[in-house]
Order: sequence, then C-alpha cells, then structure tokens
Amino acid sequence: MDYQYAYLTMNIFFLLVWLVLFIVRKDLRREILTMSVLIAPLGITQIFFFRDYWHPTYSLGTIFGVVGLEEIIFCFLIGGIAAVIYEEIFGLRYAKRHVKNHLYFMLGCSVLGILGMIIGNIVLGFNSMYVSIVLLLLISIAILIFRHDLLKDALFSGLLVGLFMFISYTLLFNTIFDGVIQKWWLLKNLSGILVSGVPIEELAWAFSWGLVAGPAYEFITGLKFKKIAN
Repeated sequence: MDYQYAYLTMNIFFLLVWLVLFIVRKDLRREILTMSVLIAPLGITQIFFFRDYWHPTYSLGTIFGVVGLEEIIFCFLIGGIAAVIYEEIFGLRYAKRHVKNHLYFMLGCSVLGILGMIIGNIVLGFNSMYVSIVLLLLISIAILIFRHDLLKDALFSGLLVGLFMFISYTLLFNTIFDGVIQKWWLLKNLSGILVSGVPIEELAWAFSWGLVAGPAYEFITGLKFKKIAN
C-alpha cells in the first residue's frame, strides 16, 4: 500500500476538528489561534524523533530537506485542539478576574525542553519519545505548582487528547492506511505494547501533551474559569 498521503489525510481530519472548534466557540478563537501559531514551529523538533522513533513519508515537501510540512501543520492543529478541547466539552467560560501570568516562565520551560531533548536523546542516548514524555510531565508539574486551579484542565485535557489521538489512529492508520504503523514506526525501539494496534507510546505522549497544552494558555495569560453554578 502507498502511504504517501497518510500523514496528510490525518492532518485533514485534524483540520476538520480544529475548524469545528473555531467556528463553534467564538469566545475561544483567540486562544485557538494563539496556541496554534505558538506550537506550529515545534514541528522542527521532529528531527529528534527521526533518530529512533519513526520515519514517516511526506507529500507536501520538506523544510531544509529534513522536516516535512505535515509536521508543522500537525503541530499547528494539535496545539489549537489541545488548548480548548476541555473548555468545549465542559462548556466552560472565562471569568473577568485574572491572576498573575507566567509568560516568561513558560518560555523558559520551552527552552529547557529543547535542551532536555538534546541532552536526553543525543547526549545520553535515550529514546526520543520517552524523553519527550518525561519532559512534558515535568513541565505539567511545574505549571500545576503555580496554578493548582488548573489541575482539572490539565487532567481532562490529557485524557481527551489521548482519546482523540486514539480514535484518529484507529480510524485512519488501522483502517484506511492499514499497516502504516508497522511501516513507519520503529517498533523494535519501543515497548512493543499496542492498544488496538496503536503504540502505547503514542497514547502516553498524547496524554502528557494534553497535560501541558490544555492549561498552557490560561497559565500564560493568567485567565481563570468561571465557577460552575450548582
């Protein structure tokens, strides 16, 4: 089977979800766009994962002959989706009262995250996916130390993003593009545990990503959610 358009197809599916969120929640459009634009450049970090995690095929070309444009699109879309999926599912709105923002702290975490990938993956030789998961978990803990009120946001975002990724992979990679996981993923470098054909590492990453991306905008801006009336 030709898997050339598998990644692009997944991005189109993600785009449909992104657009639904953007259209339905007018009050969250700034958050969706902000997080999407901020996260999109992280597609460049896929150079770490090419070393020992997977070797996807691109159809839209590459940047500097290395990272595919699909990676940038994926990060743009998953950044916006993860940021607001909790608010949309639970119908939450923001309160007028703000607390202290942590923009510079979050920027610092991003820089340390990149350094952590370099040290953990390239210098120490640990698998890139495991290093990424650990770093995301550490960043989520740092966020929650400062903002205990974002615990539900983080946990539910993690669960919802994990569920979303699982459904996406099951529908696309295990049906339309059956066999792509065996073709692209370097399963010999992973645990070998598959959940309905999906590497458990993908689900662990999706959960840890949701833990960070879910409350990130609120953490950066100092926004708080309105209390839900009983």
